[in-house]
Amino acid sequence: MPTVFVKDSLRASVEASSGGQMTVLYDDKGFPSYMVRIPAFNMQDINPIYGTGVHPAFYVDGVLKSEIFIGAFQSKVYDGRACSLPGVDPTGSINFDTAKTYCTSKGAGWHLMTNWEWAAVALWCLKNGFQPRGNSDYGRSHETDYKYETGSRVDNLAPGTTSGTGRTLTGSGPASWRHNNTFNGISDLVGNVWEWQDGLKIVDGMIYMPTDNNYNLAETSWLSAGIGIDNVSGVPVFTTNVTNKTDTQIYKTWKDLTKKEGDTFEDSVLKMLMQAAIIPITIGGGTYAVNPNGTFYLNSSGERIALRGGAWSYAANAGLFALSLASPRSYVHTSFGFRPAYIA
Repeated sequence: MPTVFVKDSLRASVEASSGGQMTVLYDDKGFPSYMVRIPAFNMQDINPIYGTGVHPAFYVDGVLKSEIFIGAFQSKVYDGRACSLPGVDPTGSINFDTAKTYCTSKGAGWHLMTNWEWAAVALWCLKNGFQPRGNSDYGRSHETDYKYETGSRVDNLAPGTTSGTGRTLTGSGPASWRHNNTFNGISDLVGNVWEWQDGLKIVDGMIYMPTDNNYNLAETSWLSAGIGIDNVSGVPVFTTNVTNKTDTQIYKTWKDLTKKEGDTFEDSVLKMLMQAAIIPITIGGGTYAVNPNGTFYLNSSGERIALRGGAWSYAANAGLFALSLASPRSYVHTSFGFRPAYIA
C-alpha cells in the first residue's frame, strides 16, 4: 500500500528537483509511479461563473481533500499494474474496464484518472493562461509555429511521418507539453493517446456522473445530470430531452458547443457540468479570455465512456478540452490509453 510519508532516495531526489511539485508513490507490488501534486483550489478563484467553494475534484464522497496526485506520465502496464514512468511507450489498445482494473489493483487510493480530476487540471491551466501542446501530428506539435516541438517516436520514424505508430515515449517532449510549462508538470495531456476517464459516461445521450470525485462509487449509483447531448442535423447540442439517438459519430469544436433552442437548464446542474469541463461557460453566459482547445465527439446511441485529450494524428482536434463520448467501454484502439491517479 503506498504512503506519502516514508521517503526513499528516488522520491527524495524527485521532490528536491521539482520543489515538491512531483513525488514518487509505490503500489502494492512496489512499482514506482511519478505523480504530480495538485493542491485544492476554489472555483471562484478560477472564474466566478463556476460558483463558490472548493472544486469537486477535491471531495471524495463528501470528504474534502487538500490535494490530489495525478500521474506525471501516461500509463505503462507492468505485471498488471499501471505505472506512471518517464521514457516508456504508453500502453495502448486497452478497453475502459481493463484500464480501470490496472489502476485500482495498485492498492487503496489508486484509481483511473477521473473526469473531475481532468477538469480541475484543465481549468487551472486556463486560469493560468497556458494550455499545453503535445504530440498531435505523428510525433510533433501540429501548430505551424511549433512543429519543431517533438518527442521520441516509439517506432523511431521521423516526426511528421504519417506511416507507422505515431506514439511518443512518455515525457519525451518539451516542457510546453506539460500542464504547467515546466518539466515538473503533467505530461502528454494533449495528443499522443486518448485517455480513458472514470466518472463520466452517457447512456442514449444522457449524462451520468458522480457529483464529486468519489472514484469508488459504483456506476449503478452515478446520477443522471438531467442534461444530455443530442444529434441535431449532424451537430452535438446539449439538451434536457435527447430525441435523436443515432449510431453515428458527430463532432464540433468544444468551445462552440451550444444548447438546444428553448431549453432551460437548472443553474446548479449547469454549474456542475461547467465545473466538470463538459459544458463550456459560454452556454452559461460567460466568455473566455483565451479559447479552450479541442474538439467534442459524440455517438448518442447506447452507453459511451469518456476519453480526453486526443491522439497523435488529431492535429487541431486534440487539446486540453478535447472530449470524446463516442466509444463503448469495450472499444480497443492503439491510440487509446490511460493515466493513474491517487488520493490519500
